[in-house]
Amino acid sequence: MTVSELDATRIPLRVADRFFLAAHTGGQRITPRVDSALVSLGCAAGLLAELILEEEIAVTPSVRPSGRGRCPDFLSWAVLREIREEPGHDLRTWLDYLGQTATEKVRARLVIIDVLREVPVSAGWRGGAASAWRFSDLGVASPESVLELLFTSAETATGNGMITVPERIAEITFALLARETGVIRNVRLAKNVARQGDFRMKSWQKRIPGPLRNLIAEVAAARGQSAITPRH
Repeated sequence: MTVSELDATRIPLRVADRFFLAAHTGGQRITPRVDSALVSLGCAAGLLAELILEEEIAVTPSVRPSGRGRCPDFLSWAVLREIREEPGHDLRTWLDYLGQTATEKVRARLVIIDVLREVPVSAGWRGGAASAWRFSDLGVASPESVLELLFTSAETATGNGMITVPERIAEITFALLARETGVIRNVRLAKNVARQGDFRMKSWQKRIPGPLRNLIAEVAAARGQSAITPRH
């Protein structure tokens, strides 16, 4: 069984959605597992990864539109429209730019598909009502179960070792983004599962398409320039 099979009866989640959910924890009010700047970085990278997987953008090494604009949701289309209007920038520039609003936009997409629900809360004496969010009652798998299944399920690769199944590549990209932003370090996994996951991720990174490898490398470089560098 793969992660995609586990999600077969649930609302389909995309790369940035999976990252956002893994990057947060909590019951009636979610909180980030890592610094908010790292959450923003991972969400921005997830949005770019979605467009790479859909072959809507190419990395040559600048980011440019390459598809027909048949995005499955409005957020992806909005990001693609911005890339079409500003072609030629590199991955780092787009990570920095999208990171300014990526967390809020991915969260809004999850609210629209009823994976997250808004919870009105008091802002205290300084103001009126504020907002928080909680996980909905839909049967969305926990990050722990998703990552455990990903790290222990059967491999999917071609004869030359490259991973070519799109859904599998999406799952692996999510895991690599979670690693590079320090999220995985804050998800409780059994020691043997964590060790197997670490081994597999090192192998996977060499076997996914080049544009996604470049994206993961840029996330690692951006993290490395931050004062909030996680170690994995």
